[in-house]
Amino acid sequence: MARFKFRLEKVLKVREIQEEQSKFKWAREERMAHEERAKLARLKEHEQEIREFGYGQGEVLLRQAMYEYLENLDRKVQRQTERVAKQEEAASHAKKQWLKARQERKKVSILRTKVYASFVKEELNKDQKVLDDMRSRVLS
Repeated sequence: MARFKFRLEKVLKVREIQEEQSKFKWAREERMAHEERAKLARLKEHEQEIREFGYGQGEVLLRQAMYEYLENLDRKVQRQTERVAKQEEAASHAKKQWLKARQERKKVSILRTKVYASFVKEELNKDQKVLDDMRSRVLS
């Protein structure tokens, strides 16, 4: 049986590498989005702690300082919320890129499978033809 050689083997390797790279990029973006969400959660938790502490205070000056601090903290929460949205968008885009790369790799992989099946069928037909020729010579 002859050796199978897929002409697009290098293309398949490139597609596999592209898929792997895009998969790692998506994982990195997703991890960064998770970290941004965790920062936002910590900021909100801190804001809640400050509110609880400040509302328990009787002094006007302390409450005034708390309100100023809460305004500053609220701006930080707003900026962090924007960062989270931006990072989630980046993660979503990276996932779409990974899925597209995976689909492209699968196309070439399926083509390789079909070409290999065709090759095997052709080789079996050749072998059968040789056996038939041998049989016809023996019988004649």
